[in-house]
Amino acid sequence: MAIRVILIGGLVILTLVCLLALKSRLATRLFVAAQLLLGIGLVLFPETTNRLATLVGVGRGTDLLFYIMVLVGYAVALVVLAKFRHLERQITEIARQVALQNAKATLVDSRESSQPSAKQD
Repeated sequence: MAIRVILIGGLVILTLVCLLALKSRLATRLFVAAQLLLGIGLVLFPETTNRLATLVGVGRGTDLLFYIMVLVGYAVALVVLAKFRHLERQITEIARQVALQNAKATLVDSRESSQPSAKQD
């Protein structure tokens, strides 16, 4: 019984942290809330995972959850990699723009300093 309280408490805390930290769109918040409800349901009724495992041909519910988590972990890694690559391209583009602006400013400054200034007598 104690493990159920710990697991449900952990799910609730992680969900709240996720919702507060990400402040994302409604669809994401609904997905996180659905995960919370599913997690609580599986903690309260662990025999459900055993039944699902039997339906799909896996020996135990624990094994089924492990296989699902491997797939989810792989998907998350791919999403993070794609986001990282996108951010990398954005940073490269910004750096190019800044470099071009600096080069133009330097060119203008060097032209102004090389022109003879008109001295007033």
